[in-house]
This record gives sequence, C-alpha cells and structure tokens, in this order.
Amino acid sequence: MRLPVILVQNPPASAASLAESLVGNLIGRAGLDLTLVDRFDALAADSTDRMTLDGITVPSAVLDWRSEEEIVASLAAIDFHGSRCPHQLDPDGQATPGTSPRRLFLFDLTKHKDVEAIIAELDRLRASLSVRTVSLGSPGGGNPITAKRTTADRPDQAAAVKPSPPVASPPQPAEPASTAAPRSDQHLDSLIDQLDQLDV
Repeated sequence: MRLPVILVQNPPASAASLAESLVGNLIGRAGLDLTLVDRFDALAADSTDRMTLDGITVPSAVLDWRSEEEIVASLAAIDFHGSRCPHQLDPDGQATPGTSPRRLFLFDLTKHKDVEAIIAELDRLRASLSVRTVSLGSPGGGNPITAKRTTADRPDQAAAVKPSPPVASPPQPAEPASTAAPRSDQHLDSLIDQLDQLDV
C-alpha cells in the first residue's frame, strides 16, 4: 500500500530549508506519494488543490506548520474529514468520536524539525499499513484444497466400480457340450471293438 503525504507549502521564513529538504527527500520515494498544497484555509472550492485532496480517500499523512488540533480544524473546514491517529511523532493523537473512519497521521513541523526522523516515521507508517493489507488478503485459503480433495475422490470410486461387469461371462457352459460329444463317440467305438472281438 502507498501512503499519500500532504505537505502544506507555507513554511515560516526560518523553516524554508526544512521545507526544501522534506520535498527533496519525499519526491520519488518508494511507497510515498507527495502532494504539495497551499494553506488549507486558503483553498477555493474549485481550486486544483481542493480537487486533488478530494481524490485522496485512503489513510494519509498531513505535514503542516501548525498544531495537530489546528490541522484537524482546518481540514474539517474544507470537508476533508478523518480521524487523527497516534504515531511515534504524535503519541498523544486521539481520534475524535463520530469523525470519518479515514486515518490521518498529523505532523506539526513547528515541533519536529529532524528530516530523517520524519522520513523514517513516514516509512514506518507505510510499512505498517502494507503489512495489515497483506494479512487481510489471506482468509479462505482452505476452500480450494477441500474442493480438490472432493473432486479427486470421485474418480477413484468410479474406477473401483468399473471392473465388476466383466466378471460374469456366460459362454462357459457351451464348452462341456462340445467336449462331451467326442467323449461319447469314443466310448461307442470302444464298445464296438469289444463286440467284434467276441464274434471272433
């Protein structure tokens, strides 16, 4: 699974190098899809940034230059709803009851300025989402095996039944009749020979 990373492009002047470093590390990074947007509260309803956000419907990371609470409020104001989920750089994150089930991993860039730590946490979140997806794809594996065993048993039963019809073969009684005639002829010949000897 890929993790969308939404980075707001309004860094303070003192954080310009951090913003550039984040962009440089996130562009083209495996498994992470970087999206750069303007301030959430400055997005018009028909803007390209709003349409881009509307197309994101999966768990996402949001990096902004304000507190997590402010990020949630500004996203809700533009109808981008989700549940704030805790992670290693936001361990106190608590999902608000009744909000969208979409998970949002929020990063307050005024508190976290270590690029390597931010990238490492994004990679970890992506990997954890991928592992869950794979584990959910595994149920039901036993059914094909059961089906194969069921279909394999039937030919064996049919094979056991096939040899039985040829066992009863009716032509056997005809042979004694054919052999009995020569035996009776031989017996008559023998009697005739004995009578001939008596006449002599």
